[in-house]
Amino acid sequence: MKISASINKMVDNPDSATKAFASVTLDGMFAVHGLRVMESEKGRFVNMPSTSYKDRDGNTQYNDTFHAITKSAREAINQAVLNAYEFKLQQVQATEIDVEPSEEESEEMEEPEPEMSM
Repeated sequence: MKISASINKMVDNPDSATKAFASVTLDGMFAVHGLRVMESEKGRFVNMPSTSYKDRDGNTQYNDTFHAITKSAREAINQAVLNAYEFKLQQVQATEIDVEPSEEESEEMEEPEPEMSM
């Protein structure tokens, strides 16, 4: 089975456990959207798309809308998504540019407000 993964959206919030949203294509015939790249204390992992509902006690429960049946399929999907995420991170880092203000701009920004007399 050929699995292709793409990162649809990066999450730019350091406090969020969700780092990105992804999609996978299986054998060029099926597409699955809504996978999430997550970061936890145990490391980075892929969370399958799911729906939530409230049980009788009012607790939120989750059901996967898509999941791999075999361990090897799950590992292949996880690896494809994590590889796509790492590639996307490298692209983002390669295009980020830090711009330091020149000395003139720094002085202009730090210029004090004129004092007002009454």
